Amino acid sequence: MESKAQVRKVMGVALGALFFILQQTLCAGVAVSPLTHHIDVKPGKTANFTITLANNQRSQVTIASPVKIEILDFNVSDRGQLSFGSEYKHDRSAKGWITLDVNQVVLKPGESKEIKGTIKAPMDADGDYWASAMVYVAQSNKDDKGIQVKLRTATGLFIRVARRTHTERGNISDIKILNPTFDVGPVKKELSDSDLYTINEKQSLKIEVKLQNQGLIAIPAKGKAFIYDGKMKKIATIPLYASRNNVLPGDNRWFTGLMSQPLPAGQYKVRTVFSSEKSRSQIIKDAELEISDDLASTWAKNVGNDNNITKLTFDPAKVDLKLNPGRSTSANFQIKNQGLNTIAANCKIPKSQNDWLQLKSEDFTLAPNSSTSLQCMIKVPADALPGAYNWTVQIVMEQSGLENQTKTQAVQYTVPISVVIDENAKVVSKN
Repeated sequence: MESKAQVRKVMGVALGALFFILQQTLCAGVAVSPLTHHIDVKPGKTANFTITLANNQRSQVTIASPVKIEILDFNVSDRGQLSFGSEYKHDRSAKGWITLDVNQVVLKPGESKEIKGTIKAPMDADGDYWASAMVYVAQSNKDDKGIQVKLRTATGLFIRVARRTHTERGNISDIKILNPTFDVGPVKKELSDSDLYTINEKQSLKIEVKLQNQGLIAIPAKGKAFIYDGKMKKIATIPLYASRNNVLPGDNRWFTGLMSQPLPAGQYKVRTVFSSEKSRSQIIKDAELEISDDLASTWAKNVGNDNNITKLTFDPAKVDLKLNPGRSTSANFQIKNQGLNTIAANCKIPKSQNDWLQLKSEDFTLAPNSSTSLQCMIKVPADALPGAYNWTVQIVMEQSGLENQTKTQAVQYTVPISVVIDENAKVVSKN
C-alpha cells in the first residue's frame, strides 16, 4: 500500500499540471508560489496555508506593484479549459471556507510578502473540494495594438476533507473512433507546419474517450487504447492524451489518441483502459472498429516513410547552472512532440552519490505538435565542495504504433544537467 506522503506527491503533480497554463510569473515581474496548495483538514476543523508574492523586477525604473488577491470558484471543461468567477460555482466549492489575512499588498522592486490563509471545513464535508486564489496586478499594460491587458495568475487551493479512506470511482461514458480521411488538397511540401499538422491529423486514426469521475476524490488518470484483431491478438497501442489528466469529482474529461500507421482491412476491437497514478484498479470499455478495403488501400498509399519516426526535441538540450552552497533553485526545459503520434513518457534521474536533484513530475503525455515543460528542483547543501556535479534526466518514450514495430515505439532520451560550484563561492545564508 502506498504511503500517504506518496499519494499526496502524486496528487500534487497531477493537480499542479492543472494550473500550469496560468504561469508562475506575471509579465509585470510579480511571481506567485506555489502554483497549487494541497491541504488535508478534518471535518469541522481549520487548516492554514501561505501564498508568497514576489516582485522580481529590480531595475531602477521599476515602480512598486499594487497586487490584489481574491478567492474565486473555477471550473474545468471536458476539454480541459479553465474558467473563473462566481458563475462557475459548483457543488464542491471551497470558496466559502477560505479567508485571507489581507487581500491587497504593495510590492516594492525586489520585495516579497506572504499572504496567510485559513480554511475551515464544515462538519458534513467529505472528499475533495477546491477554489482558487486569483492574483491581480493593479497596473495594466497595453499590447502593441493598444488593447488594455490585465495581468493575473492563480494559485489552486485543493482541499481534502479526510473523513475516511476514499476510493476512486470512474466510468468511461463515451468513445468516439474517427477513421482517417484523405481529401484531395495541396501538395504537403507547400504547406505551413500548422496546416501540415491539420492534414496529418485527418489522415490518422483518432480515438476519443470521455472519462467521468463519479466519486468524491480526484482521479489522476493515465489512459491507453489497445487494438485487437479478430483473434483477440493485440496489434497496436495508442497512448491517450488530455491537456489536464486530473479529473475532479463530478467532472468529465476527453482523452485523445492518434496513430498515423495504417491498419490492414478488417474488423477490430478497441479496448480503452484507464489506470490511476495512485490506485491499482482499472476502468475498461470496448468499442468496434472497421477498416474497409478501400480505406486500407488509400491509407497505405498516403503514409510517408517518417510516419513512425520519433521526433522529441528539447530546449535547452543541456542545463548548465552555477550555484553557491546552500542555494535552492529550479530549472526548466521544454519538450516538444514533433512526430505524428501521441506519446507517453516516463522520466527518472538515475541514482547518484549526490541527491540534490529532484523532478517536479515523473511522467507526461503529449499530442502531436504539442509541448510540455519539465521542471527540476535543485538544492545544494551548505557544505558542498567546489567543483562540477553532473546528472542526467532519462526520458523513456512510448508512442502510438503497431506491435510489430515495438523497437521504434520505445525510445530513450537523456538531458544532461550540470551544477558548478566556484572555489570562491560563498555559502548562502538560510535566512
